[in-house]
Amino acid sequence: MSAILGILLGISAILLTSQLEGDPLMSLVKLNAACIVFGGTFAALLVHAEWRAIVNAFKQVSWLLRPPPTDSVTLIQDMYDWSTLMRNSSALALEDAAEATNDQFLKIGLEQIVAGQSHDEVRDVLYKLGDIEDRENTEGGNVWEAAGGYAPTVGILGAVLGLIHVMLRLDHPSELGGGIATAFVATIYGVGAANLVFFPLGNRLKAIAGGRTTYREIATEGLLQLSKGNANPIRLRERLENMLESRRRAGLDHNADAAGESPAEKEAA
Repeated sequence: MSAILGILLGISAILLTSQLEGDPLMSLVKLNAACIVFGGTFAALLVHAEWRAIVNAFKQVSWLLRPPPTDSVTLIQDMYDWSTLMRNSSALALEDAAEATNDQFLKIGLEQIVAGQSHDEVRDVLYKLGDIEDRENTEGGNVWEAAGGYAPTVGILGAVLGLIHVMLRLDHPSELGGGIATAFVATIYGVGAANLVFFPLGNRLKAIAGGRTTYREIATEGLLQLSKGNANPIRLRERLENMLESRRRAGLDHNADAAGESPAEKEAA
């Protein structure tokens, strides 16, 4: 939600400043400039990336409101509970957990364990799913950052085209001021979209993807330990907590502040 608020605040600041200067708001609304900047940027993206990646980038905008699961601390506690459940009964006891989870990666891993798949088979499935998810998750941020690189240049192109149009009408001096203003609106669109929307959006999606990668790696390790059978719950939790801590120190987990204390820290408190 903060990302959406930031985008709206940035756009509002520009509009408010224009209003305070006494300029009508409609002076910043130019359809031809928008067509050049956003149409040109989209065309550049079609050359830059595959269609699937572009579609995926637009889909990932929904992460601003509903991000994928990235709470590694809660996941570690779940792994502890599941390993305890397995030790007290069997792998079949995880069937309810597989049905309850909304995370497709966890669901598939748990279903593999419940089905009695071997450790190697579970590992192959999880690694393959992880590679696919990693590629898809990083595409969104890369596409939006690419858009941020193209938009200002396309905006300058729009401004130059606008100035050419003005120069062709030098015999109408009264129209020069408005024509030049219209030309530079394209630059505002390009630079504004890049720095208020595209670059920040790309960085936010990359941060979410980074947190998701850490979450998935911990999930993979936990599921692989469960697939071996008879995993010690305490040792499993310690192993996963150490794994999470090492990624936080390396700056690979972007959800450390949101996650808070680890289960062990909470117990110590």
